[in-house]
Amino acid sequence: MTITRNMSRITVLFVVWAFVLGIAIGPQPARSVDLSGALGDLVKIFGVGWVVSHFSDDIDHAINKLLAQKEAEIEGRTKVVPIIRVGSGGGTAVGAAQVMGPEQQVNKVQAVAELQLDIGSLRGRALIPVSTKEVTQGGIKGVSGVGVSANVKFPI
Repeated sequence: MTITRNMSRITVLFVVWAFVLGIAIGPQPARSVDLSGALGDLVKIFGVGWVVSHFSDDIDHAINKLLAQKEAEIEGRTKVVPIIRVGSGGGTAVGAAQVMGPEQQVNKVQAVAELQLDIGSLRGRALIPVSTKEVTQGGIKGVSGVGVSANVKFPI
């Protein structure tokens, strides 16, 4: 009985102490993690790459359904692959592209290389279906007979 009575007193004392301490200190302001810097950009870039690689079939079906509603017929096979930026900031996944063409050629496509060309005040972009996801010293190899039918960009 003594142990139970002592435990009850300690419990009541602890609850009263916690209540007084909570009133004395007051609530703390909410804090958040700021991911708007370079770390945030990396999280977004790898997140986009992960989404594209894991949900490429779903994205492909959604694009095909959307194009069918606009009466755009697609012949051959389509596939969604990540876009990699070649040149400044090379190797960074920044979006997704749907490629289309003969099934044998589409199966070879692993990514779409985005090249940005600046000539004076003119700027151009080229989207080239390639057979690798990595930019090597030997350059990139394009896949002939395949074109880009949709370009999905994610703002970073």
